Amino acid sequence: MGIVVAMLGAIVAAAGAAPDAAAEWTRTVVVPPMNGAAPGIGPHGLTGIGFGPDGALYGGSVAGPGIYRFDLDAETVTEVVGAPAGEADDVALGPAGTPAEHWLAWTAILACEVRARRPDGEIVVLARDLPMINPIAFLPDGRLLAGQASVPGVQSDTLLEIDLNGGPPRTLARDLGGINAFAPGADGASIIIPRFDRGGVARVDLATGTVSPIADGLGVPAAVKRDSQGGLYAIDWPTGRITYVNPDSGETIRVATVPPPLDNIAIGPDDTLYVSRPPDNAIIAVNRDTGEHAVVFSSGLAAPGGVVLTTFRGRPALAVADIYGYRFVDPVSGAVTLLPFDTATNASSAIAVDERRIVLVNVRRNSLTIIDRDAAERSTVDAPARATATVTDLNAPMGVALSPAGEILVANYGTGDILRLMPGAANDRTIVARGLRGPVGLAFGADGALYVSEATSGAVSRVDRATGDVVAVAMGLSQPEALAALPDGRLAVIEAGAGRLSIVDPVLGSVETIATGLATNQVFTRAPAPVYLPGGVTAGDDGAIYVVCDRDNSLLKFTPRESTTTRTGG
Repeated sequence: MGIVVAMLGAIVAAAGAAPDAAAEWTRTVVVPPMNGAAPGIGPHGLTGIGFGPDGALYGGSVAGPGIYRFDLDAETVTEVVGAPAGEADDVALGPAGTPAEHWLAWTAILACEVRARRPDGEIVVLARDLPMINPIAFLPDGRLLAGQASVPGVQSDTLLEIDLNGGPPRTLARDLGGINAFAPGADGASIIIPRFDRGGVARVDLATGTVSPIADGLGVPAAVKRDSQGGLYAIDWPTGRITYVNPDSGETIRVATVPPPLDNIAIGPDDTLYVSRPPDNAIIAVNRDTGEHAVVFSSGLAAPGGVVLTTFRGRPALAVADIYGYRFVDPVSGAVTLLPFDTATNASSAIAVDERRIVLVNVRRNSLTIIDRDAAERSTVDAPARATATVTDLNAPMGVALSPAGEILVANYGTGDILRLMPGAANDRTIVARGLRGPVGLAFGADGALYVSEATSGAVSRVDRATGDVVAVAMGLSQPEALAALPDGRLAVIEAGAGRLSIVDPVLGSVETIATGLATNQVFTRAPAPVYLPGGVTAGDDGAIYVVCDRDNSLLKFTPRESTTTRTGG
């Protein structure tokens, strides 16, 4: 299977780039970035949140390496720790008047580290080699505690004291019942923990490690925090229930129910409750007395990747892959529908859809999942759609496409090949093409040919599926990733390395720049550099192009003002 370079004229045209065509296109925002966010940034899976001494909320981004400051008064969002250090499941801010004053600490769960920003701004690793390190909090005296979540058959959950000088962590307690985001006890000698695995709230004595249950029947409690009067509030991850717990009697009272899933809770100086919802990076304010709630910050997408134009429940829709679950977007209103899901099934970085199936690939898990489309559209909280087939031994799958015959084609970035999986037998596989340099996007053109973007070589190439020959139709692109076929025979491509949307003519080899300054090429944890997640582009029959911007979680539409070409095919 050879690789053939296209004619010299095509190479020269691409390298020099055709005249700028941006003026011929209108840009509109379908899904905006997070409200109040500084340009080009956004959390990716907002989880842990906590108030700082400045009165602002700070939050971690578990899928992307950023920690953010949420100013509730100014309604602005800024990044305070960026790539690569900021990957955080939970955050903690040192209390004033203690040795930890002005410290910011967090748990980098995927890196298995506890990290911190010292008062002088230096970022340090306080502890390493801690699998599933998850909740973290400072005690009122400035001591720092963190917890390792339980992994069935591997490890029990553990409470640790973290040395701010970087010494070995000290184990305080084990087998707590599923420790998650916890709160210091009122007595200074204990903490209050949610028992994620046992559905309750308990007190842990820091001197002895003794666990004393306080209340049960709380579902899957992901966090518990204490208000100014000592009352406890617990949140239920799958249902969105928020429950008051009397710390003395164990009495529970339902306070509110907000759309799930919920990950963490912080309580403001006025005892307003703030909860985080990772799938749309939302912070929701809840009145503990009335149960009324309102979204303060949010973005419709959490950590988006590929996109395809399809239908949803009989209406046009954009299906968007997302590390926190694929979702459907109304291309006119921008309304986002996140179906009931479990993150293991629906977490995705690229997506393909036909009449029967939704096919997801996950570059971080090296997996492919097939979901019955009808079941997905009928799914409910009590009956989410399940995978009908799964492949778990791919190698950094970046792109996925469905052929007219129903074949599943996957671009394996790690091995530089395109894999064909046959319908009805996902493990019946054939290598279609080898020797590609960073294959990412896949698309069938109007001419029926298969095209692939090669991020490492900077090429867009045509693949002969019978012989495996690969012919470059354009070169000199800046990290081309997502790829989509236009109805006139050309190809839309995201040049993620330059933040550009371009159009490639596979016959002439020309490249037109449609848009610049796109918020692309976000760094993501546990994903291969420099592509990380593949980005997304798709096109409609009217020639409109839709682009996912992974850095700020926005989705844009580019509409031709007039026909930009008179050619109808190739």
